[in-house]
Amino acid sequence: MQIKLIPAVLLFIASYFPLALILAVQDVKAEFWERPLCREAQFWSKCEMPSLANPLLAYTSIAACLLSLVFFLWVLRHFQGTTEMTIEESKAVPNDLINYVFPYIVSFMGVELGSMGKVLGFGLFLVWLFLISYRSGQILMNPLLLAVGWQLYEIQADIEGNKRSLRALSRDIVVPGQKLRSCLVQGLYVLSRN
Repeated sequence: MQIKLIPAVLLFIASYFPLALILAVQDVKAEFWERPLCREAQFWSKCEMPSLANPLLAYTSIAACLLSLVFFLWVLRHFQGTTEMTIEESKAVPNDLINYVFPYIVSFMGVELGSMGKVLGFGLFLVWLFLISYRSGQILMNPLLLAVGWQLYEIQADIEGNKRSLRALSRDIVVPGQKLRSCLVQGLYVLSRN
């Protein structure tokens, strides 16, 4: 199954929720960091939120990524497998998901929400990265999955009498002998219990 363009865009945006938070923290005005967060012993009574140099852009980015993340997690939770498979061997390979954190490094290389040229350049970079991810079938390779309990596996499985080596995402631990339902999405199986 090929993911349609709009859901794929939303899934891609979801993976950058932590990056939106990082950029917002970097956008906090310098004078905020020079004073205490809370002024009195009663912690919450005299506390103030940090003021951002570019609040509209920062909050819009956070909201778009958060809504996309909620959608992404809802879609994954409601995937229904169409095919049954019996697991013969499985090996967790979380490093393959972690490899997709490269764009987070970019946030520490001078992207400033106050510089429209840098923001537009970074946006162009993300569009290019999306096209590569979508065309290569790697749109589900999302490092945020590790944080919310999903795992990437290399599996040897029997699918309707055919032995296959495959890669799969699962919220549950995958062990030999299990019978699981699967749905093939852009070359990656998404597993669910029967």
